[in-house]
Amino acid sequence: MTEILTPSDEDLIRIARLQPQSCAFEQLIKRHQSRLRLYLRSLTGNIELADELAQETLMKVHRSLSQFKFESSFKTWVMAIARNTFLDHARLAIYRGSDNGHFFLDGHSTEASLEVSSNTEDQQIFALDLNQAFELLSSAEREVIAHCYFADLSMKETAMILKMPLGTVKTHSHRALIKLRENLHAWNSDD
Repeated sequence: MTEILTPSDEDLIRIARLQPQSCAFEQLIKRHQSRLRLYLRSLTGNIELADELAQETLMKVHRSLSQFKFESSFKTWVMAIARNTFLDHARLAIYRGSDNGHFFLDGHSTEASLEVSSNTEDQQIFALDLNQAFELLSSAEREVIAHCYFADLSMKETAMILKMPLGTVKTHSHRALIKLRENLHAWNSDD
């Protein structure tokens, strides 16, 4: 039986650079698009804005693929570009005096931080409770949670992107998880 090998991100990057007409870049996007969108939704609290920023991020990734230096994982590099895209958008919105994104990280959120499509009433109530719990976190705690859990980055990768000491990232994550557990205690199935 012949085993089919899946090319690594690094292999796909090399192929995409050498053969721009190949489907290698599309494969990279398919691999990381869902995580990217979830991450941006956690930052914006708005599905449409997150999708718009994801598209902008992917265009930036495509344009700068030749600049990827293999010093970090592709996922980390994409999430760093996504964060910068989000911050650029937030700065522009603040400069223009609009708060239409209800930004998750900068403390302007007046609506639920995460839009969750839920099928059942319990899921909808949980989503509301989760959003309220997220609003109780500091902006640094929210940002660490967004990177570690929504973008699925390691604490080390999160520290690198946020330019924070690893110990600080761990502290923010620990405090945030305690706060979330306390505020979502009623949902604990062990009680």
